[in-house]
Amino acid sequence: MPHDGLVLILLWRELVAGLRAMRRRDLAWIGLGGGALLAYAIADIVLALQAAAPRLRHDQLLWALDLPLALAALGAVAGNAVSALCLQRAFAPFLKALPLGSRQRRRMAGRATLAIFVPLGVLIAVSAGLACAVTGQPLPAAWGVRAAILFALGFGTAAIWRLRQPRLLLGEAASEAAPVGRPRLRRLDRARPRWLSSWALKLPGGHLRPSWKLAAASLMLAVAAILGAWASLAGGTAGPAAVAGLAGGVLIFMLSLRCQPLGSPVLRTAPIGFTRVWLRLVQLPLQLSLAFFLLPAGAALAAEPSAWAVPVAGGLWLLVLNGAYAVFGAYFLNAPFVAMLSFAGALAYAGYETLEYGRTVLIGLAALVVFLWHRTRQRYRNG
Repeated sequence: MPHDGLVLILLWRELVAGLRAMRRRDLAWIGLGGGALLAYAIADIVLALQAAAPRLRHDQLLWALDLPLALAALGAVAGNAVSALCLQRAFAPFLKALPLGSRQRRRMAGRATLAIFVPLGVLIAVSAGLACAVTGQPLPAAWGVRAAILFALGFGTAAIWRLRQPRLLLGEAASEAAPVGRPRLRRLDRARPRWLSSWALKLPGGHLRPSWKLAAASLMLAVAAILGAWASLAGGTAGPAAVAGLAGGVLIFMLSLRCQPLGSPVLRTAPIGFTRVWLRLVQLPLQLSLAFFLLPAGAALAAEPSAWAVPVAGGLWLLVLNGAYAVFGAYFLNAPFVAMLSFAGALAYAGYETLEYGRTVLIGLAALVVFLWHRTRQRYRNG
């Protein structure tokens, strides 16, 4: 079909346009700095694998269960994200004028998803094969192919499920066309301007639309909080509940934060400062995050009252991590998934380096957050 490659063309054009919009100095910083960090990380991973090679070769549970599950889960996450991205381009509003039905648009999205999967599968196969070769595992090429197959199973299952999911175009169009009125989530959403959170979270008139995704996410978070609280109460220690509250609170904040309004020219030209808009977007996700944190923190305090500093420190770290991710989310305002990956990568890298260089590495992470804040503020002011 003549339109089957349209989604790939759109994604390629967006990538080229994004690269052209960046200054050469920024591209050089990303290329040279990112390449140096990647080479350093690969060297550390190789050294760690060589040091742990005897133990890894004899860990049957790792090769039989842990690694296959991790690869399948990674493939499922990647397949869901890539297929959702392709579906968004296939059903973009500016393509409504084309004489394309829903089935044709899904085929376009499926072809683009398959095209993106090919280099990802090759990367997984090469990485797994090299890791097996470093650890001395027999037949590393076969293990690389096996890793690619497991990744493909997870990727394909998630992608097919997403591509075949009924897309409520009429409901989306109605939500976009609905006037943004005064939100009815008054106890959580009172700050001015009142319409901002509804716009960011796509709540028509402030209503919270129930869906199976919201129910599933709420159930998973509730189960995690209950298990953490039960582990603390049963063991008489505050650690499990505090960790569950911190992780769940950060996850809720990351999933609910939306910073797309910061890129609106209408909002940028209004007499509203950047800090006020940013704080306004952060307020509702922060309240939801703290509301989730209270249950595990209360359980941690009840399980071990003498260790009151543990939930208090968890609450302080929750505020710090939420503030840091809010800066990442504002910088990558149109790509929440990229913001999550970047934030997780920065935290993982900083946590790994603290084992070798101590807490002074956190100064570099703080400097990165300040730099991203400055660049986001400049972009909001200057366009």
